[in-house]
Amino acid sequence: MPKRAIIVKAGSYHSPPQTVNDTKSGSHTAGGEILKKRILSLAAAAVLTLSSCSAQVEELLSPPRLDGEQTEIYSALRKFTSGDIIFKYPRSGQYRSAFVVTNLDSEPTDEAIVFYEVPNVSDGSSLRMNFLDKQDGKWVSVYDFAASGSEVDSVRFEDLGSGSTMIIVTYLMQSTSDRYTSVMTYSDGFPEELMSVRNIFMDVFDTDGDGSGEMFVITNERPTGSAWSRIYGTKDGKFGELGFTPLNSGFAGIKDVSCGITEGLHAVFVDYTFSDGTFGTDAVISGNGYYYLSPALDPDVTLRESNSYTPYIPCMDVDGDGETEIPRTVPFPTFEEMPASERINMTEWYKLTRNATAEVLKYRSFVGTKGDYIFLFPDNWLGVTAAVSISEGAVVFNRYDNISGTMGEELLRLYGTADSGTDKFEDGGYRYLGRSESTGYSYYAVISESRSAPSDDELEKLFILR
Repeated sequence: MPKRAIIVKAGSYHSPPQTVNDTKSGSHTAGGEILKKRILSLAAAAVLTLSSCSAQVEELLSPPRLDGEQTEIYSALRKFTSGDIIFKYPRSGQYRSAFVVTNLDSEPTDEAIVFYEVPNVSDGSSLRMNFLDKQDGKWVSVYDFAASGSEVDSVRFEDLGSGSTMIIVTYLMQSTSDRYTSVMTYSDGFPEELMSVRNIFMDVFDTDGDGSGEMFVITNERPTGSAWSRIYGTKDGKFGELGFTPLNSGFAGIKDVSCGITEGLHAVFVDYTFSDGTFGTDAVISGNGYYYLSPALDPDVTLRESNSYTPYIPCMDVDGDGETEIPRTVPFPTFEEMPASERINMTEWYKLTRNATAEVLKYRSFVGTKGDYIFLFPDNWLGVTAAVSISEGAVVFNRYDNISGTMGEELLRLYGTADSGTDKFEDGGYRYLGRSESTGYSYYAVISESRSAPSDDELEKLFILR
């Protein structure tokens, strides 16, 4: 049976169009053509799970020592290929073995998927995907076809609103940073490809808050230089494209993508980087049954930078109120004219309002140089121009006089130290703020006598460890 490829065209929602036969891609073992080429010796053990994606070239080993069901799967695959094979391991995700065993259909027993390579194939189909199922209690290869890339990036199994398991496989494309994602279903011994899309990012989120996941994809339209987000899922029992939006073009790469809430609306926040090392954010909003790009987040508005004093920081729910805030950096007083690499920056946090068509400033803050804490400025600093200096492990905040351009009274000192340096902070002059699990640094504060200094209770709420 040939592989069935379906292409989903752009639109607010489209059900899958007619299938297109690809007579070179698939072969069914029951009466089909058996692969007769002799193949290279076996790669790594079938059930070995790689702990990293650094293995660029699979090692050639003798046949693995497998037990029980694993031995049966391997024997069934050997029977199909009529020779040794090179296993291919997914580079990322939950499943890192060349053998993936799970229940793909409504039957009570599991099925198996094996990724492997056929060397010296002239038609470009050297990467293969084999499905095995149990027949009369024995594993049998039931379907084998050419995969769509040079390496397997990830494999995952999601509902996507259909009520049944969908197989999502992302492949790496040779000589490009792009990926190729295929969505398939499996029943009665046959996989069916519902769609495939070339992309630079893919993940599954509940983008609209309906309780089921959708596939969120970012594509890079190279001929036009534009980037688009595309959302795929199930509507009225049919799988297809639910919506699409343009993204701000010109970014160099995707940094972070997260799902969140803004004023009760569900949104996907896309943090990207520009070629000069600065960052911006787009928000794809779900509202009233369709998706749209927030017009409030122009790159010039959400632009932020990082250096040795200012770490990169993504969009996040910074205050724990359930809604996502968007960061932006601005230089502290006296640093405005400094080179970008030498600036100490304040991080401002904005929230989207009016159905995500506008934004308002919610907090000003200082993000620790290691990125392991955020200090939100107290409410009574809103009328205070704060200046900051960093030296000898201390971050010192002072009132700043805009008219004279001079430092005023000290407001607060923050100290950070590794575990070996905590002894000097054990006397009563320091307030312990906590220890960051990400860096192992412990933090302390010295609160000044200024009326603008935060109280102990305020500091406990405003100092956020990451």
